[in-house]
Amino acid sequence: MRQWRNGQYAFVTNGEVFTSGASFPTPLARVGTFIADGKGNITGGMEDVNADGTPSNAIAITNGTYTVSADGRGAMTLNLGTSTLDFGITLTSNSDGLLIDETSNSNQASTGSGNLILQQSTPFALSEIAGTYVFDFSGSDASQPNPNPESFIGQFVVDSNTQTIPTGFFDDNVGGELNSGAMTPGTIAQDPLQTSSFSAFGRGIATIAGQNFVFYIVNSGRVRFLSTNNGMLSGDAVSQAGIPGGLTGGFVFVVGGSSANGGLTRVGRFTVSNMTLGQMLMDVNDASNEAQFNNLSNGSITSYDSTTGRAQVSFRDSGGQVYSFVFYLSSANSGVIQDISPSGTVGFARVTADGSIELQSGSPFTSANVSGTYAMNWSGLVVAGGSFPIEDEEDLLAQANVTSLTLSGAADLFQFTSATLTPRLDLGVGGAIQINGDGASDDGHRNGMTVNLTGANPINFVVYVVNPQLAFFANRDNSGTPRVVVGILKLQQ
Repeated sequence: MRQWRNGQYAFVTNGEVFTSGASFPTPLARVGTFIADGKGNITGGMEDVNADGTPSNAIAITNGTYTVSADGRGAMTLNLGTSTLDFGITLTSNSDGLLIDETSNSNQASTGSGNLILQQSTPFALSEIAGTYVFDFSGSDASQPNPNPESFIGQFVVDSNTQTIPTGFFDDNVGGELNSGAMTPGTIAQDPLQTSSFSAFGRGIATIAGQNFVFYIVNSGRVRFLSTNNGMLSGDAVSQAGIPGGLTGGFVFVVGGSSANGGLTRVGRFTVSNMTLGQMLMDVNDASNEAQFNNLSNGSITSYDSTTGRAQVSFRDSGGQVYSFVFYLSSANSGVIQDISPSGTVGFARVTADGSIELQSGSPFTSANVSGTYAMNWSGLVVAGGSFPIEDEEDLLAQANVTSLTLSGAADLFQFTSATLTPRLDLGVGGAIQINGDGASDDGHRNGMTVNLTGANPINFVVYVVNPQLAFFANRDNSGTPRVVVGILKLQQ
Protein backbone atom coordinates (compact mmCIF):
# COMPACT_ATOMS: atom_id res chain seq x y z
CA MET A 1 0.00 0.00 0.00
CA ARG A 2 1.34 3.43 -0.99
CA GLN A 3 0.74 6.26 1.45
CA TRP A 4 2.05 9.75 1.83
CA ARG A 5 4.64 10.39 4.45
CA ASN A 6 3.67 13.21 6.74
CA GLY A 7 5.51 16.40 5.84
CA GLN A 8 5.57 19.31 3.42
CA TYR A 9 5.14 18.81 -0.30
CA ALA A 10 6.08 21.28 -3.03
CA PHE A 11 3.63 21.16 -5.93
CA VAL A 12 3.22 22.70 -9.37
CA THR A 13 0.54 22.59 -12.08
CA ASN A 14 0.18 24.18 -15.52
CA GLY A 15 -3.08 24.39 -17.43
CA GLU A 16 -6.11 26.62 -17.86
CA VAL A 17 -8.86 28.22 -15.78
CA PHE A 18 -12.43 29.35 -16.39
CA THR A 19 -13.31 31.99 -13.80
CA SER A 20 -16.91 32.80 -12.88
CA GLY A 21 -18.61 34.63 -15.76
CA ALA A 22 -15.74 34.14 -18.22
CA SER A 23 -16.47 33.17 -21.83
CA PHE A 24 -13.03 31.74 -22.51
CA PRO A 25 -10.36 30.02 -20.41
CA THR A 26 -7.00 31.64 -19.66
CA PRO A 27 -3.61 30.00 -19.03
CA LEU A 28 -2.92 29.22 -15.38
CA ALA A 29 0.21 28.19 -13.48
CA ARG A 30 0.51 27.58 -9.76
CA VAL A 31 3.37 26.65 -7.45
CA GLY A 32 3.30 26.17 -3.70
CA THR A 33 3.59 23.88 -0.73
CA PHE A 34 1.19 22.13 1.63
CA ILE A 35 1.61 20.25 4.90
CA ALA A 36 0.20 16.71 5.14
CA ASP A 37 -0.15 15.15 8.59
CA GLY A 38 -0.07 11.53 7.39
CA LYS A 39 -3.65 11.04 8.59
CA GLY A 40 -5.62 12.56 5.71
CA ASN A 41 -5.45 16.20 6.78
CA ILE A 42 -3.78 19.24 5.23
CA THR A 43 -2.80 21.56 8.08
CA GLY A 44 -1.44 24.56 6.17
CA GLY A 45 0.62 25.81 3.28
CA MET A 46 1.01 28.57 0.73
CA GLU A 47 0.75 29.00 -3.04
CA ASP A 48 1.50 31.57 -5.73
CA VAL A 49 -0.58 31.76 -8.90
CA ASN A 50 -0.12 33.37 -12.30
CA ALA A 51 -3.20 33.59 -14.52
CA ASP A 52 -2.31 34.77 -18.02
CA GLY A 53 0.32 37.17 -16.72
CA THR A 54 -1.57 38.36 -13.62
CA PRO A 55 0.12 37.08 -10.44
CA SER A 56 -1.52 36.44 -7.07
CA ASN A 57 1.18 35.99 -4.46
CA ALA A 58 1.56 34.32 -1.07
CA ILE A 59 -1.96 32.86 -0.85
CA ALA A 60 -2.43 31.03 2.45
CA ILE A 61 -3.62 27.42 2.37
CA THR A 62 -5.61 27.24 5.59
CA ASN A 63 -6.43 23.52 5.67
CA GLY A 64 -7.70 20.65 3.58
CA THR A 65 -8.04 16.90 3.24
CA TYR A 66 -6.61 14.05 1.17
CA THR A 67 -7.18 10.36 0.56
CA VAL A 68 -4.88 7.76 -1.00
CA SER A 69 -6.01 4.27 -2.04
CA ALA A 70 -3.91 1.13 -2.05
CA ASP A 71 -3.08 1.63 -5.75
CA GLY A 72 -1.59 5.07 -5.05
CA ARG A 73 -4.51 7.00 -6.57
CA GLY A 74 -6.17 9.63 -4.47
CA ALA A 75 -7.75 13.04 -4.15
CA MET A 76 -6.84 16.25 -2.36
CA THR A 77 -8.77 19.39 -1.43
CA LEU A 78 -7.01 22.62 -0.47
CA ASN A 79 -8.96 25.38 1.27
CA LEU A 80 -7.81 28.94 0.57
CA GLY A 81 -10.19 30.85 2.80
CA THR A 82 -13.08 31.71 0.46
CA SER A 83 -12.10 29.31 -2.34
CA THR A 84 -11.37 25.61 -2.71
CA LEU A 85 -9.10 23.64 -5.04
CA ASP A 86 -9.45 19.95 -5.91
CA PHE A 87 -6.76 17.66 -7.29
CA GLY A 88 -6.42 14.09 -8.45
CA ILE A 89 -3.24 12.29 -7.37
CA THR A 90 -1.25 9.23 -8.38
CA LEU A 91 1.74 8.53 -6.16
CA THR A 92 4.97 7.32 -7.75
CA SER A 93 6.54 6.68 -4.33
CA ASN A 94 5.86 7.59 -0.70
CA SER A 95 7.52 10.95 -1.28
CA ASP A 96 6.43 12.09 -4.76
CA GLY A 97 3.68 11.76 -7.32
CA LEU A 98 1.79 13.18 -10.27
CA LEU A 99 -1.34 15.30 -10.02
CA ILE A 100 -3.96 17.11 -12.08
CA ASP A 101 -6.15 20.06 -11.17
CA GLU A 102 -9.80 18.92 -10.98
CA THR A 103 -11.38 22.08 -9.58
CA SER A 104 -14.99 22.66 -10.66
CA ASN A 105 -17.09 24.93 -8.47
CA SER A 106 -19.01 28.21 -8.56
CA ASN A 107 -15.79 30.26 -8.41
CA GLN A 108 -13.79 28.55 -11.14
CA ALA A 109 -13.11 25.47 -13.21
CA SER A 110 -9.41 24.75 -13.61
CA THR A 111 -7.36 21.90 -14.93
CA GLY A 112 -3.69 21.27 -15.56
CA SER A 113 -0.99 18.69 -14.95
CA GLY A 114 1.91 18.75 -12.54
CA ASN A 115 3.59 16.92 -9.71
CA LEU A 116 4.38 17.00 -6.02
CA ILE A 117 7.64 16.27 -4.21
CA LEU A 118 8.37 15.95 -0.49
CA GLN A 119 10.26 19.02 0.71
CA GLN A 120 13.30 18.79 2.93
CA SER A 121 12.81 19.39 6.64
CA THR A 122 12.39 22.99 7.77
CA PRO A 123 13.81 25.53 8.46
CA PHE A 124 15.14 26.46 5.04
CA ALA A 125 18.38 28.31 4.25
CA LEU A 126 19.76 29.84 1.07
CA SER A 127 23.06 28.06 1.69
CA GLU A 128 21.30 24.78 0.88
CA ILE A 129 20.78 25.80 -2.74
CA ALA A 130 24.21 27.29 -3.46
CA GLY A 131 25.67 25.92 -6.68
CA THR A 132 24.98 25.48 -10.38
CA TYR A 133 21.50 24.77 -11.77
CA VAL A 134 19.92 23.88 -15.10
CA PHE A 135 16.45 25.34 -15.59
CA ASP A 136 13.46 25.09 -17.92
CA PHE A 137 10.79 27.79 -17.65
CA SER A 138 7.89 27.82 -20.11
CA GLY A 139 4.65 29.70 -20.64
CA SER A 140 4.12 33.09 -22.28
CA ASP A 141 5.68 36.54 -22.51
CA ALA A 142 4.22 39.90 -21.46
CA SER A 143 2.83 40.93 -24.86
CA GLN A 144 -0.78 42.08 -24.65
CA PRO A 145 -3.50 41.49 -25.63
CA ASN A 146 -2.02 38.40 -27.31
CA PRO A 147 0.95 36.97 -25.38
CA ASN A 148 3.54 34.98 -27.31
CA PRO A 149 4.45 31.44 -26.23
CA GLU A 150 7.86 31.37 -24.58
CA SER A 151 10.49 28.76 -23.76
CA PHE A 152 13.38 29.88 -21.54
CA ILE A 153 16.09 27.32 -20.67
CA GLY A 154 19.68 27.49 -19.51
CA GLN A 155 22.11 27.30 -16.62
CA PHE A 156 22.82 29.67 -13.73
CA VAL A 157 24.89 29.81 -10.55
CA VAL A 158 23.47 30.64 -7.10
CA ASP A 159 25.81 32.41 -4.65
CA SER A 160 24.07 32.23 -1.27
CA ASN A 161 26.68 34.40 0.47
CA THR A 162 25.94 37.42 -1.71
CA GLN A 163 22.32 36.36 -2.44
CA THR A 164 23.02 36.73 -6.13
CA ILE A 165 22.90 34.83 -9.40
CA PRO A 166 26.23 36.15 -10.69
CA THR A 167 26.54 34.15 -13.90
CA GLY A 168 24.43 32.15 -16.28
CA PHE A 169 23.75 31.30 -19.91
CA PHE A 170 20.35 31.02 -21.57
CA ASP A 171 18.41 30.16 -24.72
CA ASP A 172 15.09 31.97 -25.15
CA ASN A 173 12.41 31.27 -27.76
CA VAL A 174 9.58 33.83 -27.76
CA GLY A 175 7.03 33.11 -30.44
CA GLY A 176 9.83 31.74 -32.60
CA GLU A 177 12.24 34.63 -32.05
CA LEU A 178 15.51 33.22 -30.72
CA ASN A 179 17.95 34.82 -28.30
CA SER A 180 20.93 33.20 -26.61
CA GLY A 181 23.78 34.44 -24.47
CA ALA A 182 25.18 35.27 -21.07
CA MET A 183 22.74 36.37 -18.39
CA THR A 184 22.82 39.72 -16.69
CA PRO A 185 23.52 39.22 -12.96
CA GLY A 186 20.47 38.51 -10.81
CA THR A 187 19.42 38.12 -7.19
CA ILE A 188 17.86 35.46 -4.98
CA ALA A 189 16.62 36.16 -1.44
CA GLN A 190 13.82 36.03 1.08
CA ASP A 191 10.66 37.97 0.22
CA PRO A 192 10.79 41.17 2.34
CA LEU A 193 6.99 41.34 2.21
CA GLN A 194 6.59 37.74 3.45
CA THR A 195 9.69 37.03 5.55
CA SER A 196 8.12 34.17 7.49
CA SER A 197 7.29 32.30 4.28
CA PHE A 198 10.97 31.48 3.72
CA SER A 199 11.67 29.67 6.98
CA ALA A 200 8.28 27.96 6.96
CA PHE A 201 7.85 27.08 3.28
CA GLY A 202 11.18 27.73 1.54
CA ARG A 203 9.56 30.58 -0.39
CA GLY A 204 11.54 33.56 -1.68
CA ILE A 205 11.99 35.89 -4.63
CA ALA A 206 14.54 36.03 -7.45
CA THR A 207 15.51 38.09 -10.46
CA ILE A 208 16.75 35.99 -13.38
CA ALA A 209 17.83 37.58 -16.67
CA GLY A 210 15.86 40.69 -15.77
CA GLN A 211 12.62 38.86 -14.92
CA ASN A 212 11.09 38.56 -11.44
CA PHE A 213 10.17 35.21 -9.94
CA VAL A 214 8.90 33.68 -6.73
CA PHE A 215 10.54 30.39 -5.78
CA TYR A 216 10.00 27.43 -3.47
CA ILE A 217 12.92 25.27 -2.34
CA VAL A 218 12.16 21.56 -2.71
CA ASN A 219 15.57 20.37 -1.54
CA SER A 220 19.24 21.07 -2.22
CA GLY A 221 18.82 19.67 -5.72
CA ARG A 222 15.62 21.34 -6.94
CA VAL A 223 13.91 24.76 -6.78
CA ARG A 224 10.51 25.64 -8.30
CA PHE A 225 9.93 29.04 -9.93
CA LEU A 226 6.96 31.14 -11.09
CA SER A 227 7.26 34.55 -12.77
CA THR A 228 5.66 37.54 -11.08
CA ASN A 229 6.08 40.04 -13.91
CA ASN A 230 6.71 40.03 -17.65
CA GLY A 231 4.24 37.31 -18.58
CA MET A 232 3.69 33.82 -17.22
CA LEU A 233 6.67 31.48 -16.91
CA SER A 234 7.05 28.54 -14.57
CA GLY A 235 9.34 25.57 -14.12
CA ASP A 236 12.08 23.92 -12.10
CA ALA A 237 15.80 24.49 -11.68
CA VAL A 238 17.73 21.26 -11.00
CA SER A 239 21.25 21.16 -9.59
CA GLN A 240 23.90 20.28 -12.15
CA ALA A 241 26.47 17.57 -11.41
CA GLY A 242 28.43 14.88 -13.21
CA ILE A 243 28.38 16.46 -16.66
CA PRO A 244 30.32 14.20 -19.06
CA GLY A 245 33.30 15.44 -21.03
CA GLY A 246 31.63 14.16 -24.20
CA LEU A 247 28.28 12.77 -25.32
CA THR A 248 27.69 9.10 -26.00
CA GLY A 249 24.71 6.74 -26.00
CA GLY A 250 21.07 6.79 -27.01
CA PHE A 251 18.88 9.73 -25.98
CA VAL A 252 15.08 10.04 -25.91
CA PHE A 253 13.52 13.50 -26.09
CA VAL A 254 10.04 14.99 -25.87
CA VAL A 255 8.89 18.58 -26.41
CA GLY A 256 5.50 20.24 -26.30
CA GLY A 257 4.44 23.72 -27.34
CA SER A 258 2.90 25.45 -30.33
CA SER A 259 3.36 26.30 -33.99
CA ALA A 260 1.54 28.78 -36.21
CA ASN A 261 -1.04 26.03 -36.76
CA GLY A 262 -1.82 25.24 -33.11
CA GLY A 263 -0.58 22.77 -30.52
CA LEU A 264 2.63 20.87 -31.25
CA THR A 265 4.42 17.79 -29.91
CA ARG A 266 7.64 16.11 -30.97
CA VAL A 267 8.97 12.89 -29.46
CA GLY A 268 11.95 10.94 -30.72
CA ARG A 269 15.41 9.54 -30.15
CA PHE A 270 18.96 9.61 -31.49
CA THR A 271 22.29 7.96 -30.75
CA VAL A 272 25.54 9.85 -30.17
CA SER A 273 28.81 8.08 -30.98
CA ASN A 274 32.16 9.86 -31.23
CA MET A 275 30.24 13.16 -31.26
CA THR A 276 28.27 12.19 -34.36
CA LEU A 277 24.49 11.71 -34.57
CA GLY A 278 22.77 8.59 -35.91
CA GLN A 279 19.83 6.18 -35.49
CA MET A 280 17.40 9.12 -35.48
CA LEU A 281 13.64 8.63 -35.27
CA MET A 282 10.90 11.19 -34.56
CA ASP A 283 7.12 11.56 -34.40
CA VAL A 284 5.44 14.95 -34.75
CA ASN A 285 1.88 16.10 -34.10
CA ASP A 286 1.27 19.61 -35.44
CA ALA A 287 -2.29 20.79 -34.75
CA SER A 288 -3.65 17.22 -35.04
CA ASN A 289 -1.62 16.52 -38.20
CA GLU A 290 0.63 13.61 -37.28
CA ALA A 291 3.78 12.66 -39.16
CA GLN A 292 6.32 9.88 -38.64
CA PHE A 293 9.90 10.52 -39.76
CA ASN A 294 11.82 7.36 -40.60
CA ASN A 295 14.54 8.57 -42.96
CA LEU A 296 16.22 11.30 -40.96
CA SER A 297 19.73 12.15 -42.10
CA ASN A 298 22.55 14.69 -41.87
CA GLY A 299 22.62 14.34 -38.10
CA SER A 300 25.15 16.62 -36.48
CA ILE A 301 26.25 18.05 -33.15
CA THR A 302 27.30 21.60 -33.87
CA SER A 303 28.48 22.31 -30.34
CA TYR A 304 28.92 20.75 -26.91
CA ASP A 305 30.23 22.59 -23.86
CA SER A 306 31.07 20.31 -20.95
CA THR A 307 31.22 23.28 -18.54
CA THR A 308 27.58 24.25 -19.12
CA GLY A 309 26.26 20.92 -20.39
CA ARG A 310 24.92 22.78 -23.43
CA ALA A 311 24.71 21.08 -26.82
CA GLN A 312 23.05 21.78 -30.14
CA VAL A 313 21.93 19.02 -32.52
CA SER A 314 20.21 18.97 -35.89
CA PHE A 315 19.02 16.58 -38.60
CA ARG A 316 16.99 16.60 -41.83
CA ASP A 317 13.91 14.76 -43.03
CA SER A 318 13.61 13.23 -46.51
CA GLY A 319 12.13 16.47 -47.83
CA GLY A 320 15.13 18.52 -46.70
CA GLN A 321 13.42 20.15 -43.70
CA VAL A 322 15.89 20.85 -40.89
CA TYR A 323 15.08 20.13 -37.23
CA SER A 324 17.33 21.66 -34.58
CA PHE A 325 17.38 21.47 -30.80
CA VAL A 326 19.47 22.96 -28.01
CA PHE A 327 19.71 21.18 -24.66
CA TYR A 328 21.41 21.49 -21.28
CA LEU A 329 22.34 18.40 -19.28
CA SER A 330 21.80 18.56 -15.52
CA SER A 331 23.53 15.18 -15.17
CA ALA A 332 25.02 12.56 -17.46
CA ASN A 333 21.55 11.04 -17.82
CA SER A 334 19.07 13.91 -17.90
CA GLY A 335 18.45 17.44 -19.11
CA VAL A 336 16.12 20.02 -20.65
CA ILE A 337 15.66 20.64 -24.38
CA GLN A 338 14.30 23.43 -26.59
CA ASP A 339 13.17 23.30 -30.22
CA ILE A 340 15.01 25.86 -32.37
CA SER A 341 14.19 24.39 -35.80
CA PRO A 342 14.96 27.15 -38.33
CA SER A 343 12.15 28.96 -40.14
CA GLY A 344 14.24 30.24 -43.02
CA THR A 345 14.56 33.66 -41.41
CA VAL A 346 17.79 34.14 -39.47
CA GLY A 347 17.17 34.24 -35.72
CA PHE A 348 13.69 32.72 -35.89
CA ALA A 349 12.40 29.19 -35.28
CA ARG A 350 9.33 27.58 -36.82
CA VAL A 351 7.87 26.65 -33.43
CA THR A 352 8.08 27.33 -29.69
CA ALA A 353 8.44 24.13 -27.67
CA ASP A 354 10.54 22.55 -24.92
CA GLY A 355 10.70 19.52 -22.69
CA SER A 356 13.00 16.75 -21.45
CA ILE A 357 15.90 14.70 -22.78
CA GLU A 358 16.97 11.43 -21.12
CA LEU A 359 19.73 8.88 -21.69
CA GLN A 360 18.36 5.45 -22.57
CA SER A 361 19.37 2.43 -20.50
CA GLY A 362 18.23 -1.11 -19.77
CA SER A 363 17.40 -2.27 -23.29
CA PRO A 364 16.26 -4.54 -24.79
CA PHE A 365 12.80 -3.60 -23.55
CA THR A 366 10.40 -6.53 -23.37
CA SER A 367 7.33 -7.73 -21.54
CA ALA A 368 9.70 -9.00 -18.85
CA ASN A 369 11.10 -5.62 -17.81
CA VAL A 370 8.31 -3.26 -18.93
CA SER A 371 6.08 -4.59 -16.20
CA GLY A 372 4.49 -3.49 -12.94
CA THR A 373 2.30 -0.59 -11.84
CA TYR A 374 2.85 2.75 -13.54
CA ALA A 375 1.55 6.26 -12.99
CA MET A 376 0.32 7.62 -16.32
CA ASN A 377 -0.30 11.28 -17.17
CA TRP A 378 -0.96 13.11 -20.40
CA SER A 379 -1.67 16.76 -21.08
CA GLY A 380 -2.38 18.92 -24.12
CA LEU A 381 -5.28 19.77 -26.39
CA VAL A 382 -8.39 17.90 -27.52
CA VAL A 383 -10.92 18.87 -30.18
CA ALA A 384 -14.66 18.52 -29.60
CA GLY A 385 -16.57 18.00 -32.86
CA GLY A 386 -19.83 19.39 -34.16
CA SER A 387 -20.69 22.32 -36.39
CA PHE A 388 -18.24 24.54 -34.50
CA PRO A 389 -15.28 22.44 -33.30
CA ILE A 390 -13.63 23.53 -30.05
CA GLU A 391 -9.97 22.91 -29.17
CA ASP A 392 -9.04 23.15 -25.52
CA GLU A 393 -7.17 21.65 -22.56
CA GLU A 394 -7.23 17.94 -21.73
CA ASP A 395 -5.50 16.29 -18.76
CA LEU A 396 -5.53 12.64 -17.73
CA LEU A 397 -4.06 10.98 -14.65
CA ALA A 398 -4.13 7.24 -14.12
CA GLN A 399 -2.62 4.22 -12.46
CA ALA A 400 -2.03 1.39 -14.91
CA ASN A 401 -0.94 -2.13 -14.12
CA VAL A 402 1.19 -3.53 -16.97
CA THR A 403 1.14 -7.33 -17.16
CA SER A 404 2.41 -9.04 -20.32
CA LEU A 405 2.15 -5.56 -21.90
CA THR A 406 -1.60 -5.43 -21.18
CA LEU A 407 -2.97 -2.36 -19.36
CA SER A 408 -5.53 -2.33 -16.56
CA GLY A 409 -6.34 0.37 -14.04
CA ALA A 410 -8.32 3.55 -13.44
CA ALA A 411 -8.08 7.20 -14.50
CA ASP A 412 -9.42 10.71 -14.01
CA LEU A 413 -9.99 12.80 -17.15
CA PHE A 414 -10.74 16.53 -17.37
CA GLN A 415 -11.62 17.97 -20.77
CA PHE A 416 -12.27 21.69 -21.04
CA THR A 417 -14.38 20.97 -24.11
CA SER A 418 -17.09 19.40 -21.93
CA ALA A 419 -20.30 21.40 -21.59
CA THR A 420 -20.37 21.01 -17.80
CA LEU A 421 -16.67 21.72 -17.15
CA THR A 422 -16.49 18.84 -14.69
CA PRO A 423 -13.91 16.04 -14.50
CA ARG A 424 -14.77 12.42 -15.19
CA LEU A 425 -13.50 10.34 -12.29
CA ASP A 426 -12.52 6.70 -11.86
CA LEU A 427 -12.75 5.70 -15.52
CA GLY A 428 -11.69 2.18 -16.33
CA VAL A 429 -8.37 1.85 -18.18
CA GLY A 430 -7.57 -0.96 -20.60
CA GLY A 431 -5.40 -1.46 -23.64
CA ALA A 432 -1.92 -2.70 -24.45
CA ILE A 433 1.67 -1.68 -25.18
CA GLN A 434 3.18 -2.92 -28.44
CA ILE A 435 6.99 -3.32 -28.34
CA ASN A 436 8.74 -3.77 -31.67
CA GLY A 437 12.34 -4.80 -32.27
CA ASP A 438 14.54 -4.27 -29.22
CA GLY A 439 12.13 -1.65 -27.85
CA ALA A 440 14.77 1.10 -27.87
CA SER A 441 13.73 2.26 -31.39
CA ASP A 442 17.42 2.45 -32.36
CA ASP A 443 16.63 -0.12 -35.05
CA GLY A 444 13.96 2.07 -36.65
CA HIS A 445 11.04 0.20 -35.07
CA ARG A 446 8.47 2.20 -33.12
CA ASN A 447 6.64 1.12 -30.01
CA GLY A 448 2.93 1.76 -29.66
CA MET A 449 0.26 1.91 -26.99
CA THR A 450 -3.51 1.69 -27.19
CA VAL A 451 -5.47 3.12 -24.27
CA ASN A 452 -9.12 2.22 -23.80
CA LEU A 453 -11.07 4.50 -21.46
CA THR A 454 -14.62 3.87 -20.29
CA GLY A 455 -17.03 5.50 -22.74
CA ALA A 456 -14.36 6.51 -25.26
CA ASN A 457 -12.93 5.19 -28.51
CA PRO A 458 -9.45 3.62 -28.34
CA ILE A 459 -6.65 6.21 -28.24
CA ASN A 460 -3.39 5.31 -29.98
CA PHE A 461 0.07 6.53 -29.01
CA VAL A 462 3.67 6.18 -30.08
CA VAL A 463 5.95 5.27 -27.16
CA TYR A 464 9.67 5.92 -26.69
CA VAL A 465 11.09 3.98 -23.75
CA VAL A 466 13.82 5.64 -21.68
CA ASN A 467 14.29 2.72 -19.30
CA PRO A 468 11.99 0.11 -17.74
CA GLN A 469 10.89 2.70 -15.18
CA LEU A 470 10.15 5.60 -17.57
CA ALA A 471 8.67 6.21 -21.02
CA PHE A 472 7.41 9.20 -23.02
CA PHE A 473 4.44 8.97 -25.37
CA ALA A 474 2.41 11.11 -27.78
CA ASN A 475 -0.86 10.42 -29.58
CA ARG A 476 -0.47 9.36 -33.20
CA ASP A 477 -3.91 8.46 -34.54
CA ASN A 478 -6.44 11.25 -34.93
CA SER A 479 -8.98 9.17 -36.83
CA GLY A 480 -11.20 9.42 -33.75
CA THR A 481 -11.14 12.46 -31.47
CA PRO A 482 -8.30 14.76 -32.61
CA ARG A 483 -5.71 15.36 -29.88
CA VAL A 484 -2.31 16.96 -29.45
CA VAL A 485 -1.03 15.49 -26.17
CA VAL A 486 2.19 14.15 -24.70
CA GLY A 487 2.56 12.04 -21.63
CA ILE A 488 4.67 10.01 -19.27
CA LEU A 489 4.64 6.48 -17.87
CA LYS A 490 6.52 6.31 -14.56
CA LEU A 491 6.92 3.15 -12.52
CA GLN A 492 5.49 3.31 -9.01
CA GLN A 493 8.14 2.52 -6.41
